[in-house]
Amino acid sequence: MSAPLERINPSILTRIVALVAASLLLALAAMMLVAFRGPPPHARPMLLGEAAQLLRGAGASDAPGSAWSVTRYRSDRAPQPEPEQEIAGQQGAQIARLIGVPAADIRLLRQKPPASMRAMVRADQGQMLHRAFILAQRDGQGWRVIQAWQGANLRWYAITLSLMAGIFVLLLLPAYWVARRITQPIRQLAEGAATERPEQAQPLPLNGPPEVRAVGAAYNHMRARIADYLNERTAMLVAIAHDLRTPMTRLSFRLEQLPDAPRAKAQADVEEMRAMVTTLLDFMRQGSEPMARVRVDLSAIVETLADDLADMGQDVAVVRSARAVALGDAGALRRCIGNLVENAVRYGGLARIAIDVKGGRATILVEDDGPGVPEAAIERLCEPFYRGEASRNRETGGVGLGLSIARTIADSLGGRISFANRAEGGLRVSLILPLVG
Repeated sequence: MSAPLERINPSILTRIVALVAASLLLALAAMMLVAFRGPPPHARPMLLGEAAQLLRGAGASDAPGSAWSVTRYRSDRAPQPEPEQEIAGQQGAQIARLIGVPAADIRLLRQKPPASMRAMVRADQGQMLHRAFILAQRDGQGWRVIQAWQGANLRWYAITLSLMAGIFVLLLLPAYWVARRITQPIRQLAEGAATERPEQAQPLPLNGPPEVRAVGAAYNHMRARIADYLNERTAMLVAIAHDLRTPMTRLSFRLEQLPDAPRAKAQADVEEMRAMVTTLLDFMRQGSEPMARVRVDLSAIVETLADDLADMGQDVAVVRSARAVALGDAGALRRCIGNLVENAVRYGGLARIAIDVKGGRATILVEDDGPGVPEAAIERLCEPFYRGEASRNRETGGVGLGLSIARTIADSLGGRISFANRAEGGLRVSLILPLVG
């Protein structure tokens, strides 16, 4: 069933025009059905004989059609015509003959017909009464007055509204189907474009209307070009960083010939350069090399990391822990959490770690007592080479790639990293990772 539908793949414009045309045709068919096969919108006019029966005591329920309403009252004098009314003497005389009273004892008031309809009303004025009228009969105590008016035919409204509701329901399902066929590939395109690393995402499936397929093909081509560009850039930077190690190694050997004081400072500079190159290589390789996916105990990684850093003299402690098993690479996870903890120690002087488990996700909180981060800079903390500390001193600010590496690792494992300033001071970093059963 789906194969023939796939072969018939009209454009978005054709689908919308077809839906609108179907709606108009169904509405026109319903209008014609109501007009030619349905009841009239108003009750039929009242015959003079039926009006005479009202004088003889017939009730409102005996009036033709349920849309005629009748009220009765007594008056000391004959009713007088209003500006929009006229005395129908001939019809009044016919009613008088029907009930066997003198014509002077009957007065009939009817609404004046529009000028365009006067000839037609005169043609049937001996037979029917339209819209509204007042009929009065004189007796020994005054005048008995009957006021009747013609309302809308409720059956006509019921049939018309039922047909309109049927058309709405009939068109709702195909309209939803057409809209879904149009919007689903567009939604997939939006989700693909909104991914953090589109060059690593899977190519979008090319389905839907021709316009959407063309956009999807263009997006896939753009994604492939971005991936090629990033791979070329990564390969170039990795090659440069790798080649820098050789002259730095030769430079280290040559520094041995310097006196002790200058040699120590020069060796420190070389080690700083080597650390920067190593960090850059790790950052460039982190997003391109695939990670092993095994079951990893997050609580064990966090506690081991905290113990190792505490043994090195850093103020790091685990204040709350819960068993949490995630799917990922143990080394990459240790590096991700380690970068967050080291960042807290570097800027806040200490790090307090907590692990919470809720709803199939583990949240690793890392808090410090530092000055925090300006709200405008929080969103930039994971940008490559961005440093929250303004100076370029490596002792206080680092290279600016630690948080970027942490975010890359978290993204590759289906997690995310967020930052928030604590009310009591300091920064709180939240690493959220999905768990496995």
